Amino acid sequence: MSLFDAVMAGDETRVEELLAEGEDPNPIGERGRTPLMMAAQAGHAKIVSALLAAGAEPMLTDSTGETALLIAAAHGHSGVCALLMPHASDDDRDLARTLLKTSGGSMLDAPPGPPEDAPPPSDARRKLASAGAYVANKLGDDGPTKRLARLFRSEKGRK
Repeated sequence: MSLFDAVMAGDETRVEELLAEGEDPNPIGERGRTPLMMAAQAGHAKIVSALLAAGAEPMLTDSTGETALLIAAAHGHSGVCALLMPHASDDDRDLARTLLKTSGGSMLDAPPGPPEDAPPPSDARRKLASAGAYVANKLGDDGPTKRLARLFRSEKGRK
């Protein structure tokens, strides 16, 4: 079982075993994603912690320019975001906070770990995040700073 397979299965024990055996915590997989990004997307907080402890690089970006923090925020995983926040740039932190506020949760008030009674992320939120990444790619927004600036400009017209 590869590290990617163990992360996707949510098998914390196998992930820890592979990392202890010297498995690279930063391989690049499909769409430029790392195991950390996949764990962040799935909301596996314990696996995210294990990967970070083993040296997983939280600032790597996938093929659309998203970090593990932004992926977790787009999927509403505030507990995972809390783990990744200390490793993020200021721009990524701001964008993640905005994504979490938009999804109805506030990371600043959330305890560590996933909420126990939270509903699964909605398909609408996933589609919105995917559409945002597609539009950002087409507009040439090659980083979180440009995306955040565009978001703030769009919000000014709504107030």
